[in-house]
Amino acid sequence: MTASFDTSPDRPSATSRLRRPAALALAALTTAALAACSADATAPGPPAGASASAVAIPDTAVGAQAQWVIDEINADEPTTTDEIETRFAPAAVAELSAAGLQDVFAQMQGAAPWTPIAYDGAQTQARVTIESAQVTYDMSISVSADDQIEMLLFAPPEPERTPAASWDELREQVESAPFEASVQVTEVGGETLQSIGDPAAAPIGSVFKLWVLGAVVEAVAAGRMTWDDELTIDAQVRSLPSGELQNLPDGATVTVREAAEKMIAISDNTGTDALIRAVGRDAVETAMTAMGHSEPERNTPFLATREMFWLLFGDDDLRALWGGAAGDVDARRALLERIPAGVPDLAGAAATQPAWRDGVDWFATADDLVAAHAALQDYAATDAGAPVRDILSANPGLDFGDAWTYVGFKGGSSVGVLAGSWYLERDGAAPVVVTVLARSDDPQTLASPGAALGWAQDAAAILAAP
Repeated sequence: MTASFDTSPDRPSATSRLRRPAALALAALTTAALAACSADATAPGPPAGASASAVAIPDTAVGAQAQWVIDEINADEPTTTDEIETRFAPAAVAELSAAGLQDVFAQMQGAAPWTPIAYDGAQTQARVTIESAQVTYDMSISVSADDQIEMLLFAPPEPERTPAASWDELREQVESAPFEASVQVTEVGGETLQSIGDPAAAPIGSVFKLWVLGAVVEAVAAGRMTWDDELTIDAQVRSLPSGELQNLPDGATVTVREAAEKMIAISDNTGTDALIRAVGRDAVETAMTAMGHSEPERNTPFLATREMFWLLFGDDDLRALWGGAAGDVDARRALLERIPAGVPDLAGAAATQPAWRDGVDWFATADDLVAAHAALQDYAATDAGAPVRDILSANPGLDFGDAWTYVGFKGGSSVGVLAGSWYLERDGAAPVVVTVLARSDDPQTLASPGAALGWAQDAAAILAAP
């Protein structure tokens, strides 16, 4: 759920000198399973071997760790396991041993020297483009509250793409994509301006968190909860990344508002599951219906992220039984009772095949997401929903330019799934919702999310053109 949409942690190595795949996602090995996009999807890194000037790494918590990684992969001596265990969060080392991490660093040293040529980051998360004579990688890194590395990912930069300058060009790109996709642009309270691709319900990954946010507002409005109430983190809600709250110890607390903010801005899965437990699964199902979902039974029983991870990465028999119980709510509720405590072992996650055809995801049409955004904006006009606009706009996902005065966003992905939905306002025109839904039986076809999510930028630019 970090800001990376990488759906295939084990990519083929880009140079023969890197003997094993150079992609490493530690505690967030499957970050993209429920991720939120944060970087500009249209900003490609330079090609391998290109000459570029080194950039300075800022002296922030994540910047200091990024600089340490760069120093280590440029070093002549192996990185010691003691240093790795000091620098990395325990959960990260548990996913891939200190010796395994040492091996990855050694592989990267095989293509040294590495030069940082671009940096984009905040206090705890960053993306650093690093270049050697053979290959260029985007290094995504995040740190915990204790400033230890909890996620590290080396992946090829986003490939260049040609923005669509007209609706016809956009239609041609969507229809010729090597994956199933749809793009819809709809005026809120008005007509659909463009609908490209199959309009049927599709898997949406973490976009489902819009309904959880709605359920929270409804609970606040009913007096069952306040934004300042405290939620307890424990094994029943601790999920896999993306996010930060999974790193808190048992018994730690966060406020409802903090969990909601992290759920939307960084797609925090543990915060999401804590909110679902607080309001109740049935309340989220009720909110989904109240917010205009046309087929709420598709998402009933409503999965928590931890449950989704178990169906995706855990017991294959459980996944098969879930798929075979489509339409049988009672059978699926019984299956959820069989999910063990904790989170699944991710040792084989790289080989996991898409499960959305087995019903392992959350599903919606573009119209369902238009209705969800419209409902949340209505809630935002109430006392109970006062924080909603700030929560939704904290991470716009993409840069839409000055023409748009407000951007509310939620994105999501899973293995073979990529989705994004934006609520956009501009002066002198009705708000619009732009939705991109993509899915494939081959997750490699969605390994470069900018190829699909950039269509949202194109649609907004075409709308705003004079």
